[in-house]
Amino acid sequence: MDTKDLHSILPSISTSDSPLYTFKRPYTQRFSLPFDVIKYMIKNCKSAKVWKKLITSCKFFFPKNPVLPIKDLYVYFDSECRADKEKFNASKFFPKLWVYDSFNYRDSNFPNSKLEISKIFKFDLSDLTMVRQDLTFDEYQKLTSSGSLKFIDLYSCKIKNSDETFVTVDKLLENLKHLKEFKLIGFNPLMFQSDTVKKMFQHFNGFKNVRFLKFGRIEESFDFLSFAEFLLKNETLSIEFSFYEPISDAYKEVIQNVMNEIKKNPSLRIPKIKFL
Repeated sequence: MDTKDLHSILPSISTSDSPLYTFKRPYTQRFSLPFDVIKYMIKNCKSAKVWKKLITSCKFFFPKNPVLPIKDLYVYFDSECRADKEKFNASKFFPKLWVYDSFNYRDSNFPNSKLEISKIFKFDLSDLTMVRQDLTFDEYQKLTSSGSLKFIDLYSCKIKNSDETFVTVDKLLENLKHLKEFKLIGFNPLMFQSDTVKKMFQHFNGFKNVRFLKFGRIEESFDFLSFAEFLLKNETLSIEFSFYEPISDAYKEVIQNVMNEIKKNPSLRIPKIKFL
């Protein structure tokens, strides 16, 4: 029996070559959902974790919206940038990044390691660590705009308004209702103005989860008495003050007087005081 006879009996069998699919000409994706629903998913995905599942389970999604979800983004002292432990060079092209858990940015003397925050597509952070960084307030707001942050650690950072004035600490706490810990180390005294502490603790009173505050490398120009009113009412927060010597005996006496008043009320939380 020849091929023609076989086709007459089994017409479904073809001798023609199978279609050749490539990355540029992929097999057409077929969905069980209406395509309008698929388009809505692409344009309106609110969760980086969900988007990551979509692009790793189906090749169709990423080319339509080339955003790469990253759980952890680190910029190190030694000029390395790492996205989920994968190294990349921030000075070269990299895809849109959606960072959804932690961002750790440390000072570097290497220009190639400088990662411009404006180049990151989106931040939905839980943990933010910045070491010796100069930021604009717009950059800081982009880092914190999701309101999802739980841990913030700012070490020797300068955060300034567009007019070059320092952003006050109360402004740094806006829209952070999930905050648990806030550490501010090596700050400029101008970050505290006459009403800053009052506004700052108004924020904390509205944060149900906040449990720990730390202010470190404090110099004598810092107005410790501005905290006294809150410390004499504080029954919930663990607070640590770390002072950078030299600190005068007179200033230490002011601190000790406040501490003595706090200890008179056993229901108050006693702050930890260190002199370095």
